[in-house]
Amino acid sequence: MLLRHLAAVVTALALASGVGLLAGSFGDDQFWLRAGVFAACSVPPAYGIGWLLFVAPAIPEGPVTHVEETVEHQWWQESATGAFLDIIAVAGIASFALAVTDLRIEAQNPLAALILLGFADVAVRFTVLRRRNA
Repeated sequence: MLLRHLAAVVTALALASGVGLLAGSFGDDQFWLRAGVFAACSVPPAYGIGWLLFVAPAIPEGPVTHVEETVEHQWWQESATGAFLDIIAVAGIASFALAVTDLRIEAQNPLAALILLGFADVAVRFTVLRRRNA
């Protein structure tokens, strides 16, 4: 099993390096900074791919027959639903504020902040539900 995890890590590093080099080649300046940041951010999803390819097939127990009946799935549903409503509220308030003030801003940074807010919101809600029901 250790070799399978090692293969997943090697796969993650290879994929993340490829993504980093590809991202670095599209920039006009700061190749290594851009490549390093993109490679570092790509390691977790790339490890997930490696894990699915090498580790998951070796796990002996099968999947849960009714995933929707597990308590973790219910926690996930509740936290994702609440976070979605929070994001809609924040986006609506921000849109209203921008319309009233007639402020013009670039969309890239606020959208990235909105995505990070959604990730954090789901994580906090899931953790609270898990601790409350444990």
